[in-house]
Amino acid sequence: MDKTILNIKYNTEKFENKKRSLIEMVYIFSLCSFLGWLVELIYVYIAVGKIVNRGVLYAPMCCIYGFGALILYMLFYNLKPNKINIPYVFIMAAIILGAFELLCGLFFKYVFGIEMWNYDGFFLEILNYTTVPIMIGWGILGTLYVFFIQPLLNKIISFIPQNIKKRLAIIIVCYLLVDFGFSVFNLYGNPEILYKMVNPEI
Repeated sequence: MDKTILNIKYNTEKFENKKRSLIEMVYIFSLCSFLGWLVELIYVYIAVGKIVNRGVLYAPMCCIYGFGALILYMLFYNLKPNKINIPYVFIMAAIILGAFELLCGLFFKYVFGIEMWNYDGFFLEILNYTTVPIMIGWGILGTLYVFFIQPLLNKIISFIPQNIKKRLAIIIVCYLLVDFGFSVFNLYGNPEILYKMVNPEI
């Protein structure tokens, strides 16, 4: 009887941990999407002297950064942050984020009919949408994220009061779904939006 009770308690705690991790994923996606949007905004402003929204959503978010952060979060959620794991994280981040960049490039080309970036002619390019040197860069950035940025985000998320954390996460998800639907509809009707994102100097 006692063993059965312990098993039920263990399974309940495991389910609660899973729920908490899903809620954390909502915040990680949102925060990293916003930070990515901010980085893109500053980069383009420095490069061409114009403020350009580089996200496809109405909200100030670049979702590719959010999805990249989620990939790393899911891959390395239980990884111990010690030096022996650095090579493993670097290699996995380089391969997986490089593949993600490649798939995103193909997605925009064949779904929206536009090239958001193109590395044709670059050193060791792979199908025009990533290169080996860029994959190495992704490996470095991914390693920095796992060992430094992710722990910082966890601390920021921990400051959100528990009594509103879940409700706020649900509101964020609902808003993002609506925003995504309207944004995709808008992009299909106005493909020049993507073109201006790709060519901010125009």
